[in-house]
Amino acid sequence: MIDLDDIDTDEDGALTATVELPGGRRVTVEYEFDEEFDHSDEEGDDGEDEDDEPVEREDLPDLGTMQETVQHALARLTEEILDAREQEVVEELTEAAYEDDDDEVDLAEALAALKDDIALDGVVVFGDGGITLLYIAPEEYPDLIIYCLLDEDLEIDDLMVE
Repeated sequence: MIDLDDIDTDEDGALTATVELPGGRRVTVEYEFDEEFDHSDEEGDDGEDEDDEPVEREDLPDLGTMQETVQHALARLTEEILDAREQEVVEELTEAAYEDDDDEVDLAEALAALKDDIALDGVVVFGDGGITLLYIAPEEYPDLIIYCLLDEDLEIDDLMVE
C-alpha cells in the first residue's frame, strides 16, 4: 500500500501530498478534479456563464475518496514501469531534438546527458484514476516541466514539454 505523507488540500480543495514511489522516488502527488468539477471562471461573450451551475463544495469528492483514488492509481506504478517510462521519455525527447542530426555520437551523448539529468518530480492523478508523470531535467530543460500522460495500460499516451 502506498502511504501518503503531508496530506493537504490546495485552493480548489483537491488533495496534495508527498509519497515515496518504488525505486526511492520521493514526489509530490496531486489529485486533479475531473472536468465536471472544473472551477475555472470561463464566461460567455456577455460576461455571464448561463449554462453552468456553480459547483458546490459538497458536490466535490471528499478527502477520503481522493486519497483512495490516488493510492489505487499509484499502487499500479511499479519500479519497472517507472524505469521503463523514464527511459522512453528520455529516448523520445532526445530523438525529437536530434531527428535531423545524423551524428550517432551526438545522439548517444545527448541520451546519456538527459538520462543523468531527468528526475520524476510529481504525479497528477485524475478522478478517473488516470495518471500524468511530471519530470524535471534542470540542465537539459531548465525552467520546463515534462508532462507524460499515461494510458490505461500505463504506456505513454502523450508527451509534452512546457
